[in-house]
Amino acid sequence: MAPSMSSALTPNSERRHNYQEVVQIPSASTSRRRKTYRGGFHTSICDIFRDPHSRTDCCAVACCGVLASDRNRYLLSGERPPLWRRVLLYFVIPFLFIGAIGYFTVDVPVVEDGEDGGDGGDGELTMKVPPLGILWSFYAYIGIISIWAWWSKRQLRTQIMTKLYEEWSRESGQELNQQQLRAFLRRHNLDLSRAHYSCSCCYTHDNYFYSERDEWNSQSLEGGDNNECPDEDCCTKFWDFLSQMFWCCGCWCQCCGACAIAQEEREVNRLTRYEQQEIDYITFQPYSEYFPSIQYLRENQIKSPWEHLQATSELSRKILRNVAGVLILLILFALSDIDSNFTWENMIVVLLTLGQAFFIEYLVHWRWNRFNLSFDSVAKYFACGFFLATPLAVMFEMIVSTLSLIVGMVIANIIVESNPDLTNELASDPKAFAKDIIENYTGIFVFFQFVNAFCVAALVEEMVKYFSYRMVVTPDLNPRLRAVPLSTNVSSEEADHVDERRNSKKSTGSGITVAMVSVALGFACCENLLYVFVYSPPSIGNEISVLLVRSFFPVHPLCAAIQSIGVCKRDLEGDKRYGLGRIIAPAILLHGTFDFVLMVAALFQQVQNIKEGNDDDSTAASPEKVESVDLATQLPALVAGLVLVVCGNLYYVIQSRAQTRRLGAMDNEELSGIVN
Repeated sequence: MAPSMSSALTPNSERRHNYQEVVQIPSASTSRRRKTYRGGFHTSICDIFRDPHSRTDCCAVACCGVLASDRNRYLLSGERPPLWRRVLLYFVIPFLFIGAIGYFTVDVPVVEDGEDGGDGGDGELTMKVPPLGILWSFYAYIGIISIWAWWSKRQLRTQIMTKLYEEWSRESGQELNQQQLRAFLRRHNLDLSRAHYSCSCCYTHDNYFYSERDEWNSQSLEGGDNNECPDEDCCTKFWDFLSQMFWCCGCWCQCCGACAIAQEEREVNRLTRYEQQEIDYITFQPYSEYFPSIQYLRENQIKSPWEHLQATSELSRKILRNVAGVLILLILFALSDIDSNFTWENMIVVLLTLGQAFFIEYLVHWRWNRFNLSFDSVAKYFACGFFLATPLAVMFEMIVSTLSLIVGMVIANIIVESNPDLTNELASDPKAFAKDIIENYTGIFVFFQFVNAFCVAALVEEMVKYFSYRMVVTPDLNPRLRAVPLSTNVSSEEADHVDERRNSKKSTGSGITVAMVSVALGFACCENLLYVFVYSPPSIGNEISVLLVRSFFPVHPLCAAIQSIGVCKRDLEGDKRYGLGRIIAPAILLHGTFDFVLMVAALFQQVQNIKEGNDDDSTAASPEKVESVDLATQLPALVAGLVLVVCGNLYYVIQSRAQTRRLGAMDNEELSGIVN
């Protein structure tokens, strides 16, 4: 995404958070007016992630903005899209297409010049060819869904702009003129269309005070005056950096209309009352329908699991029912022996993978913090990490890894061009060329492993987990809803046990930690399934060994807990120095170092195998020798990884205890004023 040329050429001091800039309009009145942008919006389409305190921008990116658009439509017009239609169109049918493509794919022998195709026997080079009919049908389905989604989002944007025009007419004391409204929408017809293209460049001049008519400049579409600008963090500065990089394109680039959806959600939140916005995504159930039951459990310290399950929201119940249904279908599929690649043994590995995440969740939430965060919120945060955070991380990791791969190819080309022997070897024996490059230029590969560990893996995944936590809005962590009035006749004995019944900072801090760890556990659970069934060789022994190794190193929940220290410092202790960078930096350091140690160990093992002739193409080495070399090389890396995990745990325990004391002191100071 790149901002407009006008934004890039504007000094930072004038450009930062210009969506909240107040403009003085020369008139007889001395009232101060707010800027408006194309279509009368109060925020610019270029303002995504400009405000570090905004949660709506995170929701606009997940699931291509489908959930955020549905919420906007419901708040604006009360329209509730059927959940079954969303599941069918966006999950069931695409998975059926993908499964059919994989099932009907055939191996076709590769025919080289001067050779016949043969009969596809053993030893021949083959390639997998999907059926063209199913493949093109899948492409056509994606195109139809994209057009339908574009039209639906265009209609929603039209409704919002109509509301803005009606609001301006009402506040300016003028009668709404339908002819002028239609003319206004016609002038923005191109903007309405390209705002939600799958990949588009739009609004070459949105970051300045746009003049629809003189009245648009002289009238404020929002009452009140707000001069306060949100604090900057590294995310805001990152977008400012992009402003300087992409100024030459003269427009704002976006994918799947994410920037437009975020702009619309900010506008819808402004047009509706705060009480209307206190609803769940997908089901749109108001918090007031289920949160009183959660408060009752917390106030009365009820420990019954059944009571906590009954106090869940409609969204959490749908999540639990659907997960249970999928597990039952997988068990039946495994027992039916339809596919020899997925048997009951593989199903046991699936259950063990889920059980590992659920066991940690049981300890972190139910055993130690069941009244600091409700079971309902835990289910939502875990589902967000599993279903939303993982696809986002995969997508962004592909983008970053592609960029690093391009840089690596450029460096490799420079090395080859400077060495004629390597050029000849590349033409005659590519496999030998690859081995020589790895053996003779190991330092370059170490550098790229550093980039993969800290940038591709650690940076992307920690940011995705943080924003996934920010994406979920629950009444548990809403200060206005979570507060429980304290009686003024609280005794000193009762004061020690009242933290979990009220909106204490200590209890809220524990809730934040459980929420962020739940997101990380959902993310790690989905990632473990990928590593066990996709990235590891297809055998039960390999699947179980990979699961055991990853279970002994719970890096993701540990890094999330470390992030929660910074979040509590910012949100509860009021330390304004803690922005996004300071919050995720310790987690990136631990996560990146852990991955880097394992990656470098695997690299040096590969180099050692090449030197000793134990690489994959060699038949001289016995399996026992190869196994001993692998064990001798991997053991130090595993020990180093274990040491890093222990150090990370110690760091979290020390920081958490110190923070708990600080929050407890703040609570005691507040409580002493009530008791006295």
